[in-house]
Amino acid sequence: MPRYSKEFIAEIKSRLRVSEVVGKFVKLTQRGNEYIGLSPFKNEKTPSFTVNDDKEFFHCFSSAEHGDIFSFLIKHKNMSYPDSIEYLAKQAGLNPESGIIKDTNYVENNYASLRSIMIEANKFYTSMLKQSEGIKKYLEKRQVNREIWEKFELGFAGSQSNQLYLHLKKIGANIEDALSLGLIKKSKHKENEYYDFFRNRLMFPIKDYKSNLIAFGGRAIDNSKIKYINSSDSPIFKKSFNLFNLNLAIEENRKVENLIIVEGYMDVISLFQNNFKTTVAPLGTALTSYQLQRAWKVCNSPIIMFDGDEAGQKAAERAAVLALSNISPDLSARFCILPSDYDPDDFLLNNSQEEFKKILNKSFSLSEFIWMVELEKEDISTPEKKAGFEKRIKAIISKIENQTVRDYYIKEFNDKINVLKKSNFQKNSSYSHYIDNRVSKEIYHSERLNQSSHDSVIREKIILMHIIENPLLLSKYIEELGRISFNDLKLAKLVSQIIEFGSINSDKDLENFDLKSYLLEQGLTEEIANIYKSNLLKTYRSVIKSDIEIVENSFLGLLDLHKQLLEKKDLSQAFKDLEQNMDQESYENFLKIKKESLAKN
Repeated sequence: MPRYSKEFIAEIKSRLRVSEVVGKFVKLTQRGNEYIGLSPFKNEKTPSFTVNDDKEFFHCFSSAEHGDIFSFLIKHKNMSYPDSIEYLAKQAGLNPESGIIKDTNYVENNYASLRSIMIEANKFYTSMLKQSEGIKKYLEKRQVNREIWEKFELGFAGSQSNQLYLHLKKIGANIEDALSLGLIKKSKHKENEYYDFFRNRLMFPIKDYKSNLIAFGGRAIDNSKIKYINSSDSPIFKKSFNLFNLNLAIEENRKVENLIIVEGYMDVISLFQNNFKTTVAPLGTALTSYQLQRAWKVCNSPIIMFDGDEAGQKAAERAAVLALSNISPDLSARFCILPSDYDPDDFLLNNSQEEFKKILNKSFSLSEFIWMVELEKEDISTPEKKAGFEKRIKAIISKIENQTVRDYYIKEFNDKINVLKKSNFQKNSSYSHYIDNRVSKEIYHSERLNQSSHDSVIREKIILMHIIENPLLLSKYIEELGRISFNDLKLAKLVSQIIEFGSINSDKDLENFDLKSYLLEQGLTEEIANIYKSNLLKTYRSVIKSDIEIVENSFLGLLDLHKQLLEKKDLSQAFKDLEQNMDQESYENFLKIKKESLAKN
């Protein structure tokens, strides 16, 4: 019978929610922070079976059964303990063979000595920071206040070669354990001499999601070519499995709505200090599938916000492909694009929290980002290039392992490709502008915005969305809006209210005015709800919340399209009246409308 290491078992538990495991056998319903269902151990009509992911256990009140994911399979499926480990290891994406203890003389290590040394090292680094005026000035220059560097337990590794080694030796720490943790290194040139791995660096303690100290990261404060270094993998630390600051990100709420994934430790600290506390970072490597799985345990759709330079954008593209191959129903990712050459820390040093929130709110869904990235790669103005683009998109979709999700992606991208075939798309130079231009062209060419009365109403709603979300347009184009006819009577009433408001406030700056709230206060709740339908918001959000130049071009294009289609409709109706009545009045009306139409064109 195989014997598995405690480390391997702990890794399985860290990757799987209890609700994921139990939910395969019991129908669960979420209630607050817990899940409830009918007991799998006893017949009952009223649910008494509970699952708590935070505390990592299940409990059955009717049968008194209680335990973790392994004991659930042992009790419910009659598995042996090793069988339950093998079953769950595969579900967690681990190879069961890798966790088997093969050495008959193996003694399980509880790592108490290793953890004790890590705590001592952390105390040493934090005391060094308090003594160093230079590092405190550095933090002050980076606008990191004392409360924050104490919260994160930041430290300082001095410039001398063996300060930590001498400290550990002085307190009687096991030097072999310190070597295995990567805190010190053995000299290759002198026997029995050791040196510190971290020297002249700002130190970041790295903790697991349970706040156990497992490693360190160090940022150079001099002209070192290597900006960041991290602890190497050790018996208590696996770099590709953990996320910096996950413990504090879930401190207030174990289930997070917006988990932000950034590239660097200083980015995390800057965001945390600016009240974006649910921010994490990989540990000096590209984002891994294990880190993504860990993020999904606390947030169904984390926001990936990498640096705005070319390297950051490339990293975001790799993360998107990684996410695509791992997504499943309800689990995805969003992508937030920073202005060129900004990282999150730089952006917050130069802009307000509100500006940062605006950028976060413009995050693209995974499908939007994938589509955008592929469109950006090369010019697709010719049929051959369009065909190449379609081939690339289909190849990317094939990487989605979950069949249900893959089917929906196929449908969504096929719909977009059909729009693409009807449109003249050209490559743009930046992601953020490109995606908005693309959606605008979809609006102009979409069959949903053509001439039927139903589609006319949709078009009218989108025009009003542009105005409500961007009141500056009202100041500039109030006369143009007043000349447009609205077929929907409720929307026409709303337009009258908006124009009246614009006339009264023509001398005011409306750029940052909350027009939507104002209209709701005027009792127009039903009309606003009629416009803000979820399907319309999903389709056109990236346009109406874009840069004002993009919004303005889209708005004017829509006004022009709406006006042209209404004129065509008026001319068509006049011709029908002439055919039906064959009288002088109908004939004169037809000539009048036709003449007006020709004059405008």
